[in-house]
Amino acid sequence: MEELSFMIQGDSEGYVTFECPFCHSEFKLQAGEFQDDDNPVYDLWCPYCGLTADKNNFLSQEVKAKAEEMAYNYMVEEINKAFGKMARSINRSKGIIKMTYKPLKKMHGKDIVEKDTVETPFECSCCNRHTKILYGIGKACAYCAYCGVTI
Repeated sequence: MEELSFMIQGDSEGYVTFECPFCHSEFKLQAGEFQDDDNPVYDLWCPYCGLTADKNNFLSQEVKAKAEEMAYNYMVEEINKAFGKMARSINRSKGIIKMTYKPLKKMHGKDIVEKDTVETPFECSCCNRHTKILYGIGKACAYCAYCGVTI
């Protein structure tokens, strides 16, 4: 199986949007801290509701849509190759059966580019990682997305 990957261009400070699977609130994390091989991230905490889950559950809807588009395009490419090969093989033979097929079309989405927004960046005093959240929306406290402590 081939590995599919894509890049997300962070905002002007290198932050990328994530979404809580529980309360559906959005927050941003620095891409470099999130992808740090020396300090890998396995779980995340929602800065708003404080619930935790596997990091992949926090992917934004935009990232999920891009991944689905790439998987679909990979499938289309493989099907088109298989049917093209089959048509060439059948049409080379001198039999009365001939095969034609119309190749499937790929999806063409746009690249993910983060926009600068009004979230406030916070540095966790426990793990020293950064989270950008909408601050002052009626919440008494916020949680670090990496270690879950109150920031």
